[in-house]
Amino acid sequence: SMKSLTPKPSNTLLYAGISVAVLESIASAYLNWDLNILFFLTLSAALCDRVLLNGAVSETLVKVISPETQRKIVYHEAGHFLCAYLLGCPIEGFVLSAWSALKDPRFGARGVSAGTSFFDEDLSNQIAKSQIKRSAIDRYSIIVMAGIAAEALNFGRADGGAGDELALISFLSNLNGDSSSQNPAWNDLTIRNQARWGALQAVLLLREYKECYAALVDAMERGSSLSDCIYAIENAGREYDKKPLQQPLGYIVEQPGGLEETWITDTSELSNMSDESQGPVPAPAEGQMQNP
Repeated sequence: SMKSLTPKPSNTLLYAGISVAVLESIASAYLNWDLNILFFLTLSAALCDRVLLNGAVSETLVKVISPETQRKIVYHEAGHFLCAYLLGCPIEGFVLSAWSALKDPRFGARGVSAGTSFFDEDLSNQIAKSQIKRSAIDRYSIIVMAGIAAEALNFGRADGGAGDELALISFLSNLNGDSSSQNPAWNDLTIRNQARWGALQAVLLLREYKECYAALVDAMERGSSLSDCIYAIENAGREYDKKPLQQPLGYIVEQPGGLEETWITDTSELSNMSDESQGPVPAPAEGQMQNP
C-alpha cells in the first residue's frame, strides 16, 4: 500500500537519548554528581560525534539497541543498487555505515551514514544542455525511490528514505527554473504523484528480479566489494535466466475521480479502458536489465 511506502522514523535514537538521560539522573542521585555537568558532557560528546565522526558513535549505539537497523540499511541500499544497475546507470560505490562513509569522500563530505552512488551519463548530459527529458526524470525517480520500495517489500514499511524523498523534491523543484523545458511545472501534487510512481516502478522491478536482489543483499551483508556485488547480480541473472524486459510488466490505470487505481497486465484490456475513458495511455512499469 502507499502507506507502507511513506517513510516513518523509528525513533530509536530518541528512545536511546531518553534512556541515557534517565541513567544520568539515577547516577546523579546515588553518586551525588552534578546533573547539569553530566547533561553538558553528554551533549558535547553527541555534538563532537556528529561533527567529527559523522554520527558514527550514535549510529553504533542505535544498532546495538535495535539490531534490525543494519539489516534494513542493507536492504534499502540494495534496492538503490539493483534498480540503478537494471536501468543502465553504473554504480560508483556504496557504504552501509557511518564508519565506512568517513573513509569515502563521496559520502563523508555530505554527512550521510549510508548511501549508494550511481552515475547517469544521459541525465548529466541533459542537465549540462538544460534540456532534460521526461525519460531521464522517470529513471532518476525510480532509482531514488527504490530504497523506500525495498524496505516496504521486505519489512512491511519504510523507516528510512526521508532523505531520498527530499532529494527527489529538490531535483524536481529545480526543474521549474528552466523556462525552455517541455515538461509541465512541478508542484506539490505532481511531485507527490511522481514519487509514488517511482516507488511503484521500483517495487515491480525488485519483484521481477527478486533472485538478483536476494543475491545482492547476501553479497552486501557479507561485506563484498563493489565488483563482487555486481557479479552476484549477473550470476543470479544467468542462473535464473533473467532477460532484459521487452515489454511493460503492467499498467496502473487511474479510475474516474482519481481516488482509485487498477492494476492490469492485459494490453487488450488496456485498449478497451482507454477507448472508454478517452484519456491518455498510462505510463508503464519500465526497466531493462543489462546483458551480463
